[in-house]
Amino acid sequence: MSTIAIISLILHGVTFLWIITLMQKLSLKETETDHKKTVKEIEDLLAAYTLEMKEENEKLLKQFEAMRKVPVAKEPEDASTLATPAKPMSEPEPEAVRESDPAPPEEQEESVPPWLDGSNDEAVIVETSDQSRVISLAKQGLSVEEIAKKLNMGKGEVELLLKFYG
Repeated sequence: MSTIAIISLILHGVTFLWIITLMQKLSLKETETDHKKTVKEIEDLLAAYTLEMKEENEKLLKQFEAMRKVPVAKEPEDASTLATPAKPMSEPEPEAVRESDPAPPEEQEESVPPWLDGSNDEAVIVETSDQSRVISLAKQGLSVEEIAKKLNMGKGEVELLLKFYG
């Protein structure tokens, strides 16, 4: 009777080991399937973004070609309607100070940048970037589709900007 019990225990042990190895194989297969599914989703997403970018590029090329074909009509210049773009800021060049010829303090003017002194009557145009407009609209609570429509951009482009900068 004891030999039957020993054989039964050995068979139970082998069965448990066999069940454990089958569970490990099944778990490995599930992990592999999940990985393949994730890779497939990423590939599909990248393909969709690429296709959308290609369509936008083609649309831009068509607009560019249309702009090249249309002759530019010169309008009379009106000083009140002209807006000049902002000039790039540059560091003021340091003046050489000579000990032999110092200027009296009354003659030295404090240098004030032209954009702060008020003497410049030119209109300063500040243009915001696409990414700042997308982020500000997202902070206002607009959805990705609404932002894309409002800024005339692709949905994927808006999603990427929000993903990177938002």
